[in-house]
Formats: sequence, structure tokens, C-alpha cells
Amino acid sequence: MSADEVIHQLQLPGVGQIGVVVENVDRAIAFYQSAFGLGPFDVREIGAPNVWDRGEEKPIRARLAFTNLGGVQLELIQILEGDSFHLEFLREHGEGIHHLGFFVRDFQAKLEQAKAMGFKVLQADPFGMAYAYLDTRQPGGIIFELITPMDQNVVWRARPGEPGPSPATPNEPTAKEVT
Repeated sequence: MSADEVIHQLQLPGVGQIGVVVENVDRAIAFYQSAFGLGPFDVREIGAPNVWDRGEEKPIRARLAFTNLGGVQLELIQILEGDSFHLEFLREHGEGIHHLGFFVRDFQAKLEQAKAMGFKVLQADPFGMAYAYLDTRQPGGIIFELITPMDQNVVWRARPGEPGPSPATPNEPTAKEVT
């Protein structure tokens, strides 16, 4: 099954987030700001005592940074403590694009549908946002993440040519971050 077929079967909206695993968030921010003028970045350090990572409950601590690229959110991810599949990615591939995130209104239904299609959940945890990383590496070599903010102030993106809310305009965030 191709990545396009997965997107179609799950009826996912347009990509809302690009997740990049980095060794050092501050160094990555400095690079993206100086080389491309990106920013400002919203930097957060999070502790998650109950992340479900490939079926095991694990504590992790991470430093995350967010900015917008037009209508798509860029997320930089640095794992500070704990074992996470993000670190596995970093060890195997080095820094780089880790996942594509899709902001979905009906998170639980989409998650159950993905499981029924045979996709395993790599990691999930609802701490202010419900999210699940799906093991979609076989269709196209990249992980898909289903995301829904707990608050409902979201600019939903329809796929091009399909009915639904208008896509976010440039410099308009695809989701209001939950703080």
C-alpha cells in the first residue's frame, strides 16, 4: 500500500506538521534562523512519565521547538532523557525528517481505523494533545502521526479539491498550540 493510499483510506487532511529529530534543539534553531530566516520558535521542555512506546510504558523528557512554515508546523524534537523511538531514528539515520503529522478532528476513530488497517502504534500519550505515531514506514519510509489538540481552536485543512474548511493561509498556524 502506498503512502497516498494510506492517506486516502484514512481520509487524512493535508499535512499539518513536519517532525524533525535533532541532536540539539538550540543548535538547530540557530541554523534555521540564520540560514532561512525561520522563526520565532516556541520552545518547550516536556516530561512525559507515561509514554507508550512500542507497547511499553516509558518515561521520557524532551525539548521541542515549533514554528510555522506557511500553513505547516515545523516541530524540532530532542530527547533529553529516556528511551524513545526518536532516539532509535537518530542512531540509525542521524538528524532529519522523522514524521508527517496530520491534525484530525476524529482522533479516536482515525486511530481505530489505522489499527484495523494493520498499522501498529509506535508511541502515544495524551498530555495536552492526543497523538499517536503510526508505523507507516513500509508504505513510504516515513512515519505518520495523528494529532488532535485537546482544545478545539484548530484551523482544519481540507485536502486540495475536497469539500471542507478552507486550508490555512500562509503564516496562519494549522493548530493553536495548547499551553
